[in-house]
Amino acid sequence: MIINQWYVAEEVANITDSPKRVKLLGFDFVLFRDETGAINCLSDVCVHRGASLGAGRVEKGCVECPYHGWTFNGKGDVTKIPSLPEGTKVPARARVDSYPVQEKYGWVWVFLGDLPEAERPQLPAFPEFDDTENWRCIRGEWLWQADYVRVVENGLDFAHAPFVHPSFGDRDRAVIHDFEIEADEWSATAKVTYIPPLPRGIWRYIRKERTPVEAKPSFHCSGATMRLDVWLSPTWRMVIFDVNTPVDENTTITRWIMARSFFRQKIFDGDSRKRTLKIFQQDTVIVEEICPELVPIDLREEFSVKSDGLMNAFRFKRRELVQRGWALDIQALQALEGRRAVVIPSPTRREEQGRNFVLKTAPLLPGDAVPEAVAAE
Repeated sequence: MIINQWYVAEEVANITDSPKRVKLLGFDFVLFRDETGAINCLSDVCVHRGASLGAGRVEKGCVECPYHGWTFNGKGDVTKIPSLPEGTKVPARARVDSYPVQEKYGWVWVFLGDLPEAERPQLPAFPEFDDTENWRCIRGEWLWQADYVRVVENGLDFAHAPFVHPSFGDRDRAVIHDFEIEADEWSATAKVTYIPPLPRGIWRYIRKERTPVEAKPSFHCSGATMRLDVWLSPTWRMVIFDVNTPVDENTTITRWIMARSFFRQKIFDGDSRKRTLKIFQQDTVIVEEICPELVPIDLREEFSVKSDGLMNAFRFKRRELVQRGWALDIQALQALEGRRAVVIPSPTRREEQGRNFVLKTAPLLPGDAVPEAVAAE
């Protein structure tokens, strides 16, 4: 799992007047609204005696620890220690890590890492979300017992559609013809054409014949986002936009938005939801049984072919981030479990070079953990 990235922690609508405890990358965090209504994210470990701040309450824009009543503001600073006499100065080390938050597409995005703002990746673009005149959006969640990297790769794998999704592909016409990959620092995309099966249901009004369908899958490192554009006809288009949050190395929450430029009336939402969930159900049967559960760092441990190009682009990008020293050392973290609380480093911690922080930061894999033979490919 990689730090110094944006991850979606929760739906904005679910953050009310109580603290919300969430788990990301195996760590606990608390979300709460301050007096301005803005959402804040703190490490969910009170530095006093380790209680969960998320089990407390929000008091005057601060989150109050349920154990001894210490209150923490949105910057992570303790503003009140009830057991100390009035007027006593709160020690500078009475603080927890605070993480940047953005609200976008109805989701709470949290930056888990210590990069300065200018160096952080942007959030992925999703212009259809705000274009309510031309697009109809529905949304939902899906829980996987699988590594988030496997989940993202599944969404980028257009060769599996004829065999896993009969409504999308024809197993007798499964050839993937040549395609080009366009990439930048944080994302990549490709465009392919496939022959779908004969249309059924409402889709027979869109495609009356087995005309080729164009699809454009892409990924963005922010949110471990996977986007799929599908042109069902020259004017009828569908977009599936999903973010994949690693709860831990074996659990992933996919939060998805499906946008369609056709049948925009609410009456058709039920059919769209049913079809979207069916895709997730079909994929889950396969993805949750993949061995090994984690994608190997040494890519020679799995054989790839040309049609795997976009998945491999994601693997190469992830490998670059491991080489930067941004990958959590899971084995070292497991050795600390129950013995010591550690946290993902925050921007403030970096700015102050770690001074005045009680908890240590999580162990990371060294950048040279990637085998040289693979790194040189």
